[in-house]
Amino acid sequence: MSETKIRISRKVKAPLKRATASPSRQSSRLAAKTKPVPETSQSNRKTANVAVPSAELAKSYMDRLDDISRKLSQLALHSLDDKDTPKRDTLASKNKKRTESEDGTLSDDSERTQVGPSYRIVESKEKEMCAALFSPLCNIPKREELSTLLLQKPEIKIPIHHSVYSWLQTYIEDDKLEDMFDIVEKVGNICPKLTPRVETALQVKVSNDVTESMQQCFIDVFLMGIVGTAQEYLEMDTKINRNANELSMTKSKCRPDYLLMLNGQLVFKGEEKKAGDVRNIALELVDKMIPGSVGKDGKLEYLLGYATAGSRVLFECIYGDGKMSECSDILNLERVADRVSLLVIMINVVRVACALYNAKNQ
Repeated sequence: MSETKIRISRKVKAPLKRATASPSRQSSRLAAKTKPVPETSQSNRKTANVAVPSAELAKSYMDRLDDISRKLSQLALHSLDDKDTPKRDTLASKNKKRTESEDGTLSDDSERTQVGPSYRIVESKEKEMCAALFSPLCNIPKREELSTLLLQKPEIKIPIHHSVYSWLQTYIEDDKLEDMFDIVEKVGNICPKLTPRVETALQVKVSNDVTESMQQCFIDVFLMGIVGTAQEYLEMDTKINRNANELSMTKSKCRPDYLLMLNGQLVFKGEEKKAGDVRNIALELVDKMIPGSVGKDGKLEYLLGYATAGSRVLFECIYGDGKMSECSDILNLERVADRVSLLVIMINVVRVACALYNAKNQ
């Protein structure tokens, strides 16, 4: 019996020691948990809601977009060598994959590759290349020609990284890619702003299961990537705005969701909704127009615009007195091929818009 009592007493002593040994430690832990939040974070919250001028807001948006684009483009780079074919290290076990299903839509299942970057560092040619890319058309195209002209290949090839190019080959014919893109690893990083913006637009994940404001962010990646870049290089005062009053061609108290202005003149606009029939949504493009603002006696011969319903985009030509005609197919931004088409259309929209403005103001 005495041996049994000794064993029990030894087992009981250990937890008693742990329970009573260090009350100071317990109190210090409790104090750490209940430590008050510093006042500086609260003061920062109060000063966060400061009104920012629209110009600064636009610049801040573009800076953030460039930063995100740069990081995204660096996540998947292939190095090209004259002697060896690119070696690909599959990241299937670590990274989420994205694939395109049979209907061409993106899903989180595709295989991405990553190899350390290795390409020539060359002087930027962005200014001259963007001047050629967005050069105004010499003549205003006829309305009947717009659906073909808007899909016309760009004047210059846009440099993208080899990893992005090879990923596009899964979904798009080689001849179309060759007409549209060049490879950074071959020509050098000659467009340090345009390249990451285009790559971001090609790869950004689009979802219909979000708010209308969030969907506007998706379309803004394309609009700011192309129109925002053109804004920096066009030789005229170019302004982009959203949900803003416009008096040159728009009825009072009617504000387009998206506006592109050249020297104060509206030349391109858009209407966006979370869901619905994109053709019905496009009717708002005409409903908000001042009668007679386009046409022979108007401020422009015709006006280009777009409408969105979630991830679907349709381009329209507004002409005459409240008339409208489609100048594109309905694009689905969940499809990689349609993203490339949207980039091509936006480049040509800028060129046509400049030509329309020049024809009435020169």
